[in-house]
Amino acid sequence: MLTQTGESDLIDRLVRHGLGQGEARCYIGMLAPRAFRVSEVAIEAGLPRSRTYELIRSLVRFGLCTEVAGGGVSRFRAVPPNEAILRLETSLAEQARRRDLALNGILQALKGRGDPRAADREPVEMLHRRDQIITEIAEAIAGADHEVLTIMNIFWVPTPCETMQQQLDAGVRIRAVLDRPCLENDPHREWVAAYEDAPGFEARVVDRLDLMFTLVDRRITFLNLVIPEIDVPGSRVESLRVRHAGLGQTFHDAFERLWRRGVPFGRALEGDGGPAPDGVTIKPRGTGELRSRGRNGRSAEDD
Repeated sequence: MLTQTGESDLIDRLVRHGLGQGEARCYIGMLAPRAFRVSEVAIEAGLPRSRTYELIRSLVRFGLCTEVAGGGVSRFRAVPPNEAILRLETSLAEQARRRDLALNGILQALKGRGDPRAADREPVEMLHRRDQIITEIAEAIAGADHEVLTIMNIFWVPTPCETMQQQLDAGVRIRAVLDRPCLENDPHREWVAAYEDAPGFEARVVDRLDLMFTLVDRRITFLNLVIPEIDVPGSRVESLRVRHAGLGQTFHDAFERLWRRGVPFGRALEGDGGPAPDGVTIKPRGTGELRSRGRNGRSAEDD
């Protein structure tokens, strides 16, 4: 068992290697020669049980703990600290390699082909913090003249934005593609419900998303290179802001192909069997009527 000072030092080390504070605390909570139930880890980490389950699943995906079968209740065991640090270092190295490849490729593609309207600004800029990305996207949306396209998965938690509502009221078209797990997530359903009555807003669902981006007027692209809890455990979002009309058109074409494959959010929600949040209207199959459904009362998965 670690002393309090030893735990603090290990948490700091894990965070420096890419884990979030919550994930590090969950990992520390499993450092004993036995397997732990989610509820036990939640108590050790001082976190809600539903959130602890999500963090443990993130640790499992990156090999920092394993699930022990048997007994009818999920139990988890952490790998030794030295092994965990080595795996985090490997993940960080792979992240850096992929980021450099993507950045170099985009810079080469943009060489000598800048957007005249952005001549006084950098055509490509790396954004590292989620709050920074949200602010920059909101400012770009506020300046939109025609259309905003966005793709998000379950790991990007949206919040209703006054800027989006103002732009919808001004006639800007906003379309979103979400992945299927978003149908069972309150923030995503509520985000769609906040705008679904506004003319010009549409949302569709696809089974899987391999990239996330937001495109404003086909000329400003926010391309996520690192998606939280997918690429690196506990990672901060890393996104490229690219001001380039040619690349924007390429992403617009990619969005349209994905859009054609998608199912309208309300229909997907109905087919998935999960009730919609207050305000979301669902069109039943084979009828011309709209009906409302109540808020989903399903809780996160318990142990």
